[in-house]
Amino acid sequence: MANKVYITEKGKQILERKIAEQAIRVKEIQEEKSIAYTASGDGWHDNPGYNQLIQLEERAISELKAMEKRLSDSILWSSKERNTEKVQIGSIVRYKLTNIKTGKVLENIFEIVGSGESDLKNKQISYDSPIGNAIWEMSEGCEVEVMLPAGLSKIEIVRLYKDWTEVPK
Repeated sequence: MANKVYITEKGKQILERKIAEQAIRVKEIQEEKSIAYTASGDGWHDNPGYNQLIQLEERAISELKAMEKRLSDSILWSSKERNTEKVQIGSIVRYKLTNIKTGKVLENIFEIVGSGESDLKNKQISYDSPIGNAIWEMSEGCEVEVMLPAGLSKIEIVRLYKDWTEVPK
């Protein structure tokens, strides 16, 4: 169960689309490999392109299997409404981040999304990102110290919103 991750329906659809695209890519490589074999055989000295295609095929199949495993290991997170009591997937969170060393304070608002679904342009961070993981299950007013790439920081949950329409502009 240690490898289980949470994804939303949107994340599941994205992963299924990537799997389908990768399966097509594997098939294309296999067709190219077949043509290369027919043209010059499989000898490395006569047909180096064939050997490159074998390596490319192995990598593509490995990536496909990894995506399929990720999907099979995923738990679909479904919730009818956003949790405004504690941070979970779907929560819209205003938090204050203070760098302990420099004292620099940043305030951000993000929606917490499933694993691999982060989209910073749309203000979405994954629950298993460093910040998402640090604030998981926290309530308004709670604080935690966490080591981030920028150094030791304090994160305080300022507010949990029911909807993006509640967020001040």
